Amino acid sequence: MALPRAQPAEVLRAWQKDDFYEKQLAGSLGRIMPSQHAPRAVPIASLLYKSCTTLKDLQTLGEEYSGIVQVDETYHKLPTFSNRLLSILLSAFGENITRRLLRHIEKNVELTATLRPGIQNSILIVIKTLSEIVPQIESVHRALSYIHGGPLQIGKLVTGIDYVHVRPAAAAYYAHLRLLGLVTLLHAFISSGKCLYDAKKNMEQLSNFANEVDSNTTCVACLEEILQPCVLHCGHVFCLQCCYGPLESCPLCRSPFTKNTVVPLMNYYPGEL
Repeated sequence: MALPRAQPAEVLRAWQKDDFYEKQLAGSLGRIMPSQHAPRAVPIASLLYKSCTTLKDLQTLGEEYSGIVQVDETYHKLPTFSNRLLSILLSAFGENITRRLLRHIEKNVELTATLRPGIQNSILIVIKTLSEIVPQIESVHRALSYIHGGPLQIGKLVTGIDYVHVRPAAAAYYAHLRLLGLVTLLHAFISSGKCLYDAKKNMEQLSNFANEVDSNTTCVACLEEILQPCVLHCGHVFCLQCCYGPLESCPLCRSPFTKNTVVPLMNYYPGEL
């Protein structure tokens, strides 16, 4: 006979208890670690805490307090070592790895000179929007856990880990948790919607800016009128002061250039064609 599935309040209580101990451990680690590595104390503390409990097939202090145990998707067996290890790594470093990956992609896009400026800037806007939405993904998952039950960590959801009661628990309808879940879900959707709206607005501004650049006589690097136009090898036109001044790459397509490749345009003024 399978044990009953843990109720949302018990899972939340266990998570809060474990989070309290992890923060205490992170505070102790932060005091002995060099200041430049202090921000890493939180994920390292989470890794150490769960390695001494979950990874050794033991209950965490919070799980013992709430009377729940981790099980696999069959609800009859403990999770495998590989699933437990993967869930710990995802919980401790998942968000940081995702942000680092997005930053790496963003840098590669910025350094890619073969992309058209409009496409390049659009990709950068999409990447920035994704980095802002990442925290909302965890909020949505947590809200659904409040409403329907299940683990609060995305790492456990990915690896198929859930909780069951190991001691009798009174059945109850946790209306307050369901309400909290709905409010959290609404907040996450509003925040994500705002990010998407800002991205759409930036796309429109970028499109309008590109049209303005093609038709006016303003240097997009210094925003001054182009009196002595020069053209770069990529075909974009800027003023003489910017081309022979601080610029090392085209502000529009980010193509690198050297001063000896700048071509001054004689008897030509933007906007006359």
